[in-house]
Amino acid sequence: MLLNMMQDWAGWLLILFSFSIVLMWKNVRSDTKTVLAIWFCIIMHHVVASHHVYFSDAGMFHGDAATLAALPELKRLSDFSNGAVNFTHFLGFIYRAFNSSILFGKELSVLTFVLSCMVLVKLIDFLDMRRFRVGIILIFGLLPSMIVFRSVTLREPWQALVFLLSVYLAIRMRKQPGILNVLFLLMSASCLALLHHGLARYAVYLVVISLFWHIFGFKGGVQWSRNVRILFAGLLIVCVIISSQKIGLFMTLGEALEAGAEMRRTLLAYTDVRTNFSFILDTSSVLGIVTTVPMVFVEYMFAPFPWQVENVKDVWALLESMLRFVLLFFAVSSWRRSSYGFLLIVVLGIELVWAVGTANWGTAVRHHVPGYGVIVLLGAPR
Repeated sequence: MLLNMMQDWAGWLLILFSFSIVLMWKNVRSDTKTVLAIWFCIIMHHVVASHHVYFSDAGMFHGDAATLAALPELKRLSDFSNGAVNFTHFLGFIYRAFNSSILFGKELSVLTFVLSCMVLVKLIDFLDMRRFRVGIILIFGLLPSMIVFRSVTLREPWQALVFLLSVYLAIRMRKQPGILNVLFLLMSASCLALLHHGLARYAVYLVVISLFWHIFGFKGGVQWSRNVRILFAGLLIVCVIISSQKIGLFMTLGEALEAGAEMRRTLLAYTDVRTNFSFILDTSSVLGIVTTVPMVFVEYMFAPFPWQVENVKDVWALLESMLRFVLLFFAVSSWRRSSYGFLLIVVLGIELVWAVGTANWGTAVRHHVPGYGVIVLLGAPR
């Protein structure tokens, strides 16, 4: 094990860097309690990451990325439009530049958590929640399943970071109008799209909703009439939709639900596990959609239910689902505030994407990682 630790020099350097990066933001380092809260969460992530490296599994995506990095040329895999392939290429590129040790791979995931904390602090300040900083950071950083899945070489930590960044840029675009913020939002949404085929479709709606919210909330020096705003918003949104159609990303709501239902049926047919969901998504009629989507969504968000608990892991999952219910309850109760309403729409949207294509609550625990930060941001203060 000592030899492995010596070979993991890049990972150990990244561990040290993760603590210092917190001090690079003035609005963070000026608040000692916030810095200590983030550092405590980072320590817990490092402990889990190190345990996985030296005492547990090797990590998903790591093997393929390390093999790719060792090739004479960084060759392209079979399907570059696939989010898993994109992530493997990205990880392989980083490994090729630095080091392909498993510790380094896991510490890259921990680094995404640290950066997510920085974005979350920015969002907290934008929403005038500074007095709740420490509590939000601790709830965001110390949930057991989140520590586990943000400390391994999975896509979810990166999805969480890019999603939070997209949300931050959307709010910044509204508060500080400018073409650069629009471009940054498009770039962030594009990165989100590269990480998962379902998120590629969701990214289009995220951009459309953000632009619509920005244009109708614009309070610049020029007072636009309502009709001009509607016309401009319509033209801009049509441009986004047409562009996404050209590259095959746009789907209507019905098409998206049908695609998710098909994936769900396939997964349920080929996997017979104890944690499988019981509700079936019926997309054969409008009535079927209206009656089954809410049940599918509730089961995805809050399973396991008490009668499904059979072991210690189930107890932890139940406690986390209860916490998620409480956070969402208070998040919904504050939807009337403009920014809160926007955040609620976008986080429920990304959770709905996962809900229609997830077959069991074991997988759902992992899929909750990307949207968890926004749910905490909305629900924790109340």
